[in-house]
Amino acid sequence: MLEETAPVIRFDVALRIAVFCCSIMSVGGRAGAESLLCGTAGDELVAARMGLAREWVVQVPFDSAGWRLEHVTVGTDLVVACSGDGGVHAVQATSVAGGPRAGSVLWSQRVGTPGGPVQAAGAGPRIVTVARDLDVFAFDAGSGAKVWHRQPGRPPSAAAITVDDWAYAPLSAGGVMRYAVEPWTAPQKAPTPAAAGDRPARRPAEPQKQPAPSLPLTLDAGGRVESAPFAYDGGLGWITEAGVLVAIVPVSTGWKRVEFDLGSAASGAAVARERSIVVATQRGDLARIADTGADDVRTLDAVWHMVLDGLPEGGPLVSGDTVVVSLGDEGLRAFATDTGSPRWASPVTGRLVATAGGRAWCIDRVGRLVGVDLATGEPAAWMCLGEFTLPVVNTLTERLVLASPDGLVVSLAPRRTVSAVPAAEPADKPAEQDAPNDT
Repeated sequence: MLEETAPVIRFDVALRIAVFCCSIMSVGGRAGAESLLCGTAGDELVAARMGLAREWVVQVPFDSAGWRLEHVTVGTDLVVACSGDGGVHAVQATSVAGGPRAGSVLWSQRVGTPGGPVQAAGAGPRIVTVARDLDVFAFDAGSGAKVWHRQPGRPPSAAAITVDDWAYAPLSAGGVMRYAVEPWTAPQKAPTPAAAGDRPARRPAEPQKQPAPSLPLTLDAGGRVESAPFAYDGGLGWITEAGVLVAIVPVSTGWKRVEFDLGSAASGAAVARERSIVVATQRGDLARIADTGADDVRTLDAVWHMVLDGLPEGGPLVSGDTVVVSLGDEGLRAFATDTGSPRWASPVTGRLVATAGGRAWCIDRVGRLVGVDLATGEPAAWMCLGEFTLPVVNTLTERLVLASPDGLVVSLAPRRTVSAVPAAEPADKPAEQDAPNDT
């Protein structure tokens, strides 16, 4: 069994120094940090010229002298970073009324042993899941308190995620383990009423949710799962290394398993939107797969399928009515989300990381951050990455999150502008009449 350590307050001296530096960056005067960001994508002025606003920048508290940041996961409310020393660090992604401000480090934990295999974390609304070595951990999303620790007996093959009341962890030997977000406890027998003068009997703990009998706790994955599962239409989906798309979806009688053979392994993470899944394959296909059946007759079918003129590099990005995919040295391609019809081809080469501000953002071959207009495919912005060389792919929100190996993380969002032109008068407003002349 791996040895666990306590929260950040018991870290070593080097980590305390990092926390101190983080606290300095979280307050007003940040001249030292700004000098490091000057001229890079994290510079407020540079971002503004590119149509973006810097929401926050923070230094993740870990021993960056001896270790590096390995993964950064973007969730709806949290950004979770995992470092090579076993650190798990949660950052508030958006401001909450009466709660922590955006960019605050909410908590830090350590799991496993330094230098062990690191999987990306799963950032759910209630818990953060971390799969490392032979263990799966769950921490409270707000406080960082450990909720549970499981040992499935086989190493996880990808990140564990949460969907509603359940956490799902794919295993290296096949299979997906299913754990309750809140561990189930058996109902306790009601205590005997206390006699007069005795101390009141302790109230028994309320039983928590019991696993649904219609879905087993160990799911047949249909093969090895090498990328994190994803939430899909009230259930979840994953893609095996052989290219089989599997979805577990709810029906009136419980759950139903549906599959679709892509014919090849996925080139990157799939993107799920409502009842559709957009995926690119290593064979050079791009397809939108959708559940076209009735509520209890669930099935997966190809809405459209395109044979690309090159091999994709990474997974696609979806923003509104546009799907963008990178073909490596062949450039970028865009297609209509609903029909799959081609929209544009761009010579920009690089790895797609996010969409924000009406642009698809990628890291090009010379290490620049390039923004391509989603409507036309024209290159519209270039920024120097500086230290932000750790790729962070965000398919969930319209934000650009950048990270450096030594733990500096910045969030950029579309800049909101207010028009200075006054609103036009309503067309049907009656004309004002002159006041009568009484003289």
